[in-house]
Amino acid sequence: MAGENSLTPAGDIAGGHTVRRYDQELAKLRGIILDMGQRVIEQTQAAVAAVVDGEETQAYRVLDREPQIDFLSLDADEEIFRVIARRQPTAVDLRIVLALSRIAGDVERAGDKAVRIARQSLVLRESGIGPGGIPSDALKELLRRLDDHACCMFERSIQAVAGFDVELALGVFEDEPRLFDASDEARDFLGQEDLAGFTPRQIVCLLTSAHALERIGNHASNIAEQVIYVSEGKDIRYRNREILIETLRRDRAS
Repeated sequence: MAGENSLTPAGDIAGGHTVRRYDQELAKLRGIILDMGQRVIEQTQAAVAAVVDGEETQAYRVLDREPQIDFLSLDADEEIFRVIARRQPTAVDLRIVLALSRIAGDVERAGDKAVRIARQSLVLRESGIGPGGIPSDALKELLRRLDDHACCMFERSIQAVAGFDVELALGVFEDEPRLFDASDEARDFLGQEDLAGFTPRQIVCLLTSAHALERIGNHASNIAEQVIYVSEGKDIRYRNREILIETLRRDRAS
């Protein structure tokens, strides 16, 4: 596991300068991803404020800042190509590079979901919902709760990437039931046949926003899977979460 912790290419142990450059390249790549992740969290919170509280300026701010995440995503791609071309990583090192590539993709797509929410807020504004936001305190609370769960999961997944921390990754998985419950509650509220105060178009916008928040949480789970892939050498996609958490915790305790 020494190669995994130090993030150095196994074939370059004797070449100190080469090893340090490789570590610096990986550190730069992870730094880009962490920067992207923090921006996505800020974008998501601003977009939800635009929907829930009718803060139109927040929506435009999200749209204005979208290119920043896109440019960082391109930077991450360039770094990945550069590392592969220069180092031709194999085994553990290839696993690290592939995982970081997948993580960067999930972070970028989560940013796209924040933009989708911001755009829905502008449609809501056009459809007659005023500066005070959606006219239902109950729905506001449901969407805020969903936002809290999605952002908490996403922030934890990004923190896990910083140190390929398995415990933080498992914490993301343990938060999934709360995310799904919050998403179901929001959908159930919006699916009421006798729901008053909303037009069909507005309900569609709000459902789209709720779904986008759930997807941000899903991206957090994808990122956590890649953290475990690097740290444990196990591809855990499509594995039962409860069994997975129990197994990994037992293995780490033994």
